[in-house]
Amino acid sequence: MHLIIAEKNIVANRIAQILAGKEKISQKKEGGVNLYQFGDIATIGLRGHVVEIDFVEGYTNWRSETHPPRSLIDAGVLKRPTEPAIVKLVQKLSKKADRVTIATDFDTEGELIGKEAFELVRAVNQKVKVDRARFSAITPEEINHAFSNASDIDFDLAAAGEARQIVDLLWGASLTRFISLAARRGGTNILSVGRVQSPTLAMIVDREREIESFIPEPYWELSLDTEKNGEAFSARHINGKFTDKEQADAAYAATKKPLKVTDVKEGTRADKAPTPFDTTGFIVAAARLGLSAANAMRIAEDLYMNGYISYPRTDNTIYPPSLNLESILDTLSKTQFKKEVEWVRKNRRKTPTQGKKSSTDHPPIHPAGVATPEQLGENWKVYELVVRRFLATLSPDAEWMTMKINLTASKEGYTSTGSRLKEAGWRTVYTYSDAKDSILPVVKPGEELPIKDVNLEEKQTQPPPRYSQSKLIQVMEELGLGTKSTRHEVIQKLVGRKYIEGNPLRPTLVGRAVTESLEGHASEITRPEMTSTLESAMEDIKVKKQSRDLVVTDSRVMLHKVFDALEPNSELIGREIMDQTDEELTIGPCPICGKDLRIRRKGVSQFIGCTGYPDCTFNISLPSSMWGGAVRTKAVCEIHNLNHISLIAKGSRPWEMGCPLCQLITQQKDIFAMIPSMTEKIREDLLSAKIYSAFELGKMDPDALMKAIGVTKKIAEQLIKDTLDVMALLKKRSECKKFMKQFVPPKRGRSHTKVMSSFTASGINSIDDLSKVCIEDLKKAGLSEEEANTLKAEAILLTSRNQLKEIGIPTTSLRKYQEAGFIGPEDLLGSHPAYISLKSGVSIDTVGKHVVLVAQALNKEQPVKITKKHLEKGREELLNLKGISEPVIEQLYCAGIIDLKSLSAANPEKAAKISGLSKDKIKQLKAAVPV
Repeated sequence: MHLIIAEKNIVANRIAQILAGKEKISQKKEGGVNLYQFGDIATIGLRGHVVEIDFVEGYTNWRSETHPPRSLIDAGVLKRPTEPAIVKLVQKLSKKADRVTIATDFDTEGELIGKEAFELVRAVNQKVKVDRARFSAITPEEINHAFSNASDIDFDLAAAGEARQIVDLLWGASLTRFISLAARRGGTNILSVGRVQSPTLAMIVDREREIESFIPEPYWELSLDTEKNGEAFSARHINGKFTDKEQADAAYAATKKPLKVTDVKEGTRADKAPTPFDTTGFIVAAARLGLSAANAMRIAEDLYMNGYISYPRTDNTIYPPSLNLESILDTLSKTQFKKEVEWVRKNRRKTPTQGKKSSTDHPPIHPAGVATPEQLGENWKVYELVVRRFLATLSPDAEWMTMKINLTASKEGYTSTGSRLKEAGWRTVYTYSDAKDSILPVVKPGEELPIKDVNLEEKQTQPPPRYSQSKLIQVMEELGLGTKSTRHEVIQKLVGRKYIEGNPLRPTLVGRAVTESLEGHASEITRPEMTSTLESAMEDIKVKKQSRDLVVTDSRVMLHKVFDALEPNSELIGREIMDQTDEELTIGPCPICGKDLRIRRKGVSQFIGCTGYPDCTFNISLPSSMWGGAVRTKAVCEIHNLNHISLIAKGSRPWEMGCPLCQLITQQKDIFAMIPSMTEKIREDLLSAKIYSAFELGKMDPDALMKAIGVTKKIAEQLIKDTLDVMALLKKRSECKKFMKQFVPPKRGRSHTKVMSSFTASGINSIDDLSKVCIEDLKKAGLSEEEANTLKAEAILLTSRNQLKEIGIPTTSLRKYQEAGFIGPEDLLGSHPAYISLKSGVSIDTVGKHVVLVAQALNKEQPVKITKKHLEKGREELLNLKGISEPVIEQLYCAGIIDLKSLSAANPEKAAKISGLSKDKIKQLKAAVPV
C-alpha cells in the first residue's frame, strides 16, 4: 500500500481526487478521521502538528518552589500527541505500507510537520520507504509532477523549525510565567511575553510615545489661483513650506500682478508595473481591500488548499523559469477575466516584472485554477486580487504625460505641475489604484495670467502615524522579526492578549505597562536585535552552518542573562505593572457609593464608571477616544477629590479636561436651563441630592424624585416629562450634527459646533428640518452654495429613505428606487409603475405592491394594478410598431403608455410634455396603431 500523508484533510482529499483520475475513491472514517482510498493508495490528512513539544513532568505548577520560572530554561522537553486518533490511524496504516509519501506544505513549518509524521511512521515500521512530495499549488499539473519526482525529507529545514519551536517555548513559557507571577496575574488573565511578540509590541509602544511627545510646529503654505481661457488652476510658491511667519507674510504681500509664465516643461514619466506578490506584498495589497493580515492569510490558505491560487507563504518576487506563465494565462482565459487575458497577450511585456527577493522554495503567489464569484463568495475578492496582480506583472508599464509651469507674480516664484495618463498599461487590468489626471491649460513663456486669489494657509507638522497591520508586517520583515508564516499570527496574538487594539494599532495600558517594565529591567527582550540574531541562526541550520542543539543552547544562555536582570527586581516589576494597569485607571471615590471610579473603554467609547456596578450605576461620559485617549493626571479636584482627566490624541497637545465631575456639572447646567419647569433652586437641590445629569433625572421614578428634592408629585412628573422632551431634542440635534459633518468640512473660523449653533438659532434641530430648510438659512451658517445644496439633498435622501422604510419598502428595493431617481414617496406615486420598474430594475409586481403601500400610508388613490404578463405583452406590441425602440419605450412608460390601447387613448400634447417625445412623434405612433 502507498500511504500519502498531507497536512490537512482538505488537501488529502484534493490530492486523492487528482491522483485517482477516473478511478473511484472510497471515503471512510476511522475514529473520526477521514481516509481516502483508490486502488493501492490511501491518503490521510493531519491537522497541522499532531504532536507538540512540552516540558517534562513536574513543570506544570506555576507556583512551584522547586521549579520557579527560571528553571524552565534548562528543563527537558518531550513530544506529546495532540491528535491521538490521527496518530493512531497513521501508525496503523504505516504498518501495512510499502511506501509512505509526506505531502505537507513546502516550507519550514511544513517540513517539521512532515518530520513529525516521519517519526510516527518509523516508530512502527523501520523498513518502509519514506519520500517527500513538494508542490506550490494543488493543481493536477503540480501534484502529478510532485509525486512523479518525489525526493527526501529535508531534515535540516525541519531542524530549523524544531529549533524555533523549542526556543519559542523556552522564552515564552519562562518569561510569561515570571511576569504574570510578578504582577499577580493568572488564569485567562496572564501577561504573555514572547521572543517575537515583545519587540513587536515595543515598536507599537515606541510609536505611541513618539506621538504623545510630539509637539506640533506651525508652518505656512502659499499658493495662488489663476486661469487661462476659463480653465482654472493653482500654483504653489517655490519655497514650499515657510517656517517663518514674517517671511510667509512678506511673500504673500509681494505676490502681485503681473503674473507671468517664465517656463513650461513637458515630458513623460514611466509608471512601472507592480512586481509579483510575496506574502508581505500580498498582505499590504489585501489591507487596501479592508482585510486584516490574519483574514487575508486565512482566505489565501483556503484558496490554496482548494487549488485556486499557489502557496501563499513565500519570500519570492521573481517568477522562476520553470513556472509556465502561458499555461496560467490559458487557465485564466476560462474565467470571467477572458478579456483581460486577451489584452495582456496582445500587449505583453518582454519579461515579467521582478522584485528584489528570490527564493527557491515557492514561486510568487499566482492564480492556479478556475473560479467564479458564485463558488468563492466573500473569498472572491482575494482571488481577483491575485489574478489581477499576476496579469499586471505581465503588462507594459503605464506612461504619463507631465507638464510643469513656472511663473512669477511680481518677483515671487510659483510653480504648478500636472499630469495626464497617456498609456494605461498595467492599470488596465490592475484596478486597485486611482489614476487621476491633473490637466493644466496650454500656456507659453511670456504670457500674463490673472491672479484670482492668493492663499496663505497655516498648518502644523504632524507626528508619525500609528502602524497599520500591513505596515507593521513590513517593518517586522525589515528587522528580521518572525517569518513570513508567523508575522500576522504574532499581531493576532497581541490583539488577543489585549496588548494592542484598533486600526491603526495602538497599545493598551496593559500592553504599555508590560513593555515599559521590561524596557526598564531587561531591555534586550523588547529590542529586535536578539530576536533577529536567533532568526539568523535558525536560517544557518537550514544550510548546515549551525546545528539545532547549538542554537537552542545559545538561546538558553541569552535567556539566563535576561533572568539575571529580571529576578532581583521581581517585586518592583510586579508593582510597576499593577500600578499602571489598575491604579492608572482609578481616579477617586464615587460620589454616590464611595467605591472607586475607573476609566473604562469599549471600542472608541470611553467613560468613567463605578467599580460598585451593578449595585451602583453612576458613570460619567467622556468624549470618544477619537478625540484622545483618557488618562489620569496627578492634579486632584479639591471639591470632589477626583483626579483630573487629560485626553491625549495624535498630533495634538493634551486636552486638559480637569475634574470630570466638575466638567459634567458645568455641561449639564446649560441642559438644565432648557428644561421649562427647572428653577435654580431645583437645580441646586438636584446637585445636593447627587443627581448630576439630565439623563439621571429623566430615568427617575416620580416618587423617588419627590423624596430626593422635596417637591410635589405633580412638579416631579412635570420635571421628568420636560427632561425627556429636552433629551429627545438634544438627540435630534446630535444626529443632525453628525450628519452635517459628513458633508461640511471644518474651516478656519467655521467649526462643526459653530455651524450647528447657527442651525439651532435658525430653528434647524433635526435632519428632517434640514430637508425642508431654505438654502439661504444654510448659507447664513457659513455654508457655500454647493455645500448647502449638497447637505439639503442628502437630508432629503435620508429622510425619504427612512420614510419609505417605515412604510414597509425593503432596503434592497429602496436602494434601487433611489439610485434610479425615485427619492421619496411622492416620486413613487407620481410616476407610472411601469416606468419605475424599467428604471429601477424592480419587477412590476413588486413595484405594484410597494406603490400600494405608499398610497395607503399617504391616504392617496391607488394606481391600477399591472401584471408582469400584461406589461410584457404590451411591450411586445409597442416594439412591433415602426419607430419604437428601447429608448422610446422608456419615454412612453414615463407617460403611462404601456401598450397599444393606452397609446391609442393618449393625449398627444399631454403625453409629449411628460415623455419628452415631440407631439408629432406621438401622433405618428398613434396613427401606426392597427385598427
